[in-house]
Amino acid sequence: MAWRAPAETAGVSEPPRGGGAFSYPNYRRFWTASLVRVMGMQFHIFAVGWLVVDVLDRSPVWLGAVGFAQAIPTILLSVPAGAMADRIEHRRLLLVSQALLMVNYLALAVLIMSGTATIGYVIVWAALTGCLSAIGNPAQNAILPRLIEMRAITSAVALMSAIWNGTRIIAPGLAGILIATVGVGEAFLAAAAAFALSVVLIATLKLTPMPVAQHGVDRSLLGGLRYVAGNRIFLAVVGLSFFSSMFGSSYLYLMPVFARDILDVGSTGYGILGGVGGTGALLGTLAVVRFGNTPYRGQYMLGSAALSGMLVAGFASSTIFALSLVMTFAAGFVASIYLNLGMTTLQVLVPDELRGRVMGVWSMTYFLTPVGAFAVGGGAEFIGTQAMVAIGGLSVTVFAAALYAVSPELRNVPSARPPARGGAAPATR
Repeated sequence: MAWRAPAETAGVSEPPRGGGAFSYPNYRRFWTASLVRVMGMQFHIFAVGWLVVDVLDRSPVWLGAVGFAQAIPTILLSVPAGAMADRIEHRRLLLVSQALLMVNYLALAVLIMSGTATIGYVIVWAALTGCLSAIGNPAQNAILPRLIEMRAITSAVALMSAIWNGTRIIAPGLAGILIATVGVGEAFLAAAAAFALSVVLIATLKLTPMPVAQHGVDRSLLGGLRYVAGNRIFLAVVGLSFFSSMFGSSYLYLMPVFARDILDVGSTGYGILGGVGGTGALLGTLAVVRFGNTPYRGQYMLGSAALSGMLVAGFASSTIFALSLVMTFAAGFVASIYLNLGMTTLQVLVPDELRGRVMGVWSMTYFLTPVGAFAVGGGAEFIGTQAMVAIGGLSVTVFAAALYAVSPELRNVPSARPPARGGAAPATR
């Protein structure tokens, strides 16, 4: 397939020269909606771990099982949801998925607060959450070029990532305080309220028309997969995301085990670990905003991925709380760099008509983390949590080094600034 640069967004008011994504009012509104939604999701991520490990008193393998139950429908539905995002108005997909997620969070909060929640209910809830999240995830990314001009895409991607990383600093501490003073159910109630507010904000967006498919563009369900498989840069970036999500991020889901059983710091220390990791990730995002268009982006991407794996292994080996804080801070910093550079590369190079389906493929790999957590949790039953997390981290280092050796396209990935129409296509197989 011939490569074509994504079109500049039509109908978007011209921002001041040099202004980033925040120069666009529509983007600011969407960013605020995303901030509120992600804050609710961070409460969920923190609270569900404590619910399983402490309230329901289950082993690490059950913590992995809950993540697995959420991940499987998300992974299976990401590609079909990407095809939906190429055909159905993005705002409509986001409104439906987030409204239903609000109801789902509210239902679990009621079960917990009434004392009727069981591990079975939590697993069913997690599966429903995965299904509903899958519907909206590709649209969440595909909508960005309709809010800005493409010259602001690096800023737009990094600022969206900053939401996740920034709320990792605030949300764990707030959720920990809420759980300690009121209860786990109230944390899920707060998440439901956050989704309700996000729905209201998204309803106010004024979007440019969706791009019209060009003649000859693959409109099939698997068009995104075929495009990624036939493009070496895309294949390498998505492959790195797959491997790092599957093996390098499982420690985030197993953090309650480290906080309670290994470091002996309880829910308060659990919140501090999450907040420190989020601080590192936020600073990594700001580094991408500042240096993201460097001609060495591919090398930064691979180098930061390799270093991330080593830092995760260091965190897993630590039994000293202060050292664990240093390791999780540094791991968050470098992981944020390679994930942001990867997403920016995809957003700049993908044709508009395939954006939803390619974002669906990216979402599918990104949500493999709970599957990896399930595998690590199961292995932890035999050789211990620390050893399994360390093995997963070092495997990312090995994979990144292998990519550096065999993928010159990724080592020399072009600038994030979109080329002129008719520019050279990325290398294909």
